[in-house]
Amino acid sequence: MATGAHGHHHALPVSAGVLRFSLVANVGLLVVQIVGAGAFASLALLADAGHQGSDVVALLVAVVAQAVASRGPNDDYTFGLRRVEVMGALANAVLLLAAAAWVVAEAVQRLGDPPEVSGWGVATLGVAGLVVNGGCAWLLHRTGDRSYNIRGAALHLVGDAAGSLGVVVAGTAVAIGAPDWIDAMVALPIAALLVGTGAGLVRRTTRILLEGTPAGVEPGELAEVISCHERVADVHHLHIWSVDSTTVALSAHVVVDVETLHEAQLVAAEVERLLADHGVAHATLAVECHPCEDDHPEGG
Repeated sequence: MATGAHGHHHALPVSAGVLRFSLVANVGLLVVQIVGAGAFASLALLADAGHQGSDVVALLVAVVAQAVASRGPNDDYTFGLRRVEVMGALANAVLLLAAAAWVVAEAVQRLGDPPEVSGWGVATLGVAGLVVNGGCAWLLHRTGDRSYNIRGAALHLVGDAAGSLGVVVAGTAVAIGAPDWIDAMVALPIAALLVGTGAGLVRRTTRILLEGTPAGVEPGELAEVISCHERVADVHHLHIWSVDSTTVALSAHVVVDVETLHEAQLVAAEVERLLADHGVAHATLAVECHPCEDDHPEGG
């Protein structure tokens, strides 16, 4: 006998308007940065534009994920299309790493033969980046939405604000008389920021796609949560995975000490509530009156 506890997606606290405003503002800033990087011959500004592009993708993923998640499950996708955001984030990570590799290669070349950089122009666009990214990150934080989807978008913006600060430093330094190669030098830590963000995204998204145990979740602790019920005799075949970045799912075989089907259902419902209190949004329990005869080691 199997029973399931299903987590339901509620409307996200963050308004679609805030996300869309942030997306439009960042697309505008990205265009200005690309044009400015060419006009002012700044690699630091172009590197920041690369990170800015990742912000645009992250915000677009957040907007799409919000819309797709609201459609709910169907016969073809019984969990819905919640992993759209995960796949989009992985694509974003690949773009980040590719952009970082290009920035490093270009920076090495420019350190030996730096072009003339327009310092004040670069610094001005750096300030614009600080205002747009910092302001949008603050707006997203103010919405009160703490889902990984929105938090991830906000972290992207904070990271790009840090990159914009580097652009301001590079532009100001060149403007007051520092050599032009300073611009290429500042591009290197921005590239490192791209690598760190991209590598983190790859690690988190592949863990979800490979159905690894969610970060911060201990199988032993959840097994103990189930076993602590007075009518539960044993727990085995325990599996835990993430449906998306926010939804933890669990399946297990649970041996219960009961005499009737109704009592078994009551025990299962009580265990599901205990698991929900520990962050499990979707639990599927196979309730048994005696242990499985085919207890496969790989099943838990």
